[in-house]
Amino acid sequence: MFIGKLARTTGVSVPTIRYYETLGLLKPVKRTRGGFRVYDEDDVLRLRFIRHARQLRFSLKEVRQVLRVWQRRGNPCPTVHALVTQRLNQLEDWLQSLTALRDRLQRLKQMLQTHQGSALAAICPCMMAIEPLDIALPYLSFDWHKQRKGFRKRRKHFHSMNWW
Repeated sequence: MFIGKLARTTGVSVPTIRYYETLGLLKPVKRTRGGFRVYDEDDVLRLRFIRHARQLRFSLKEVRQVLRVWQRRGNPCPTVHALVTQRLNQLEDWLQSLTALRDRLQRLKQMLQTHQGSALAAICPCMMAIEPLDIALPYLSFDWHKQRKGFRKRRKHFHSMNWW
């Protein structure tokens, strides 16, 4: 099948398929005499796996690692198990940190509500009364969709400059 049909079958865009080829996530494809890429069912399975792994927020580096193990030994399950265990541990730590942050912000909100309207000399003594978190949190943005679009534009720009 050609790249357009592969994209429709897997739900992966044509530029993304080409990008995955440059990263080595897809095997080198056969080409027709006219230079068109030709794909088979193995490519469909591989792209579906990559798409699923990306939806689970695995990095392309981690996906490549699993695919290499699969190509060499055939059973990537122990590798996937290790990656999932590592990711779950990270998420647990992150959730604990977020819970602590939520609790601090709720206490701050309550303090601000009780001091609302009072003329205090300091810039916001309520905020200064809440102890900061000693754990670094990843930057949390509520506009993550906008950030992703910006990253795609930057990636295309860098890609066009052959920096990748």
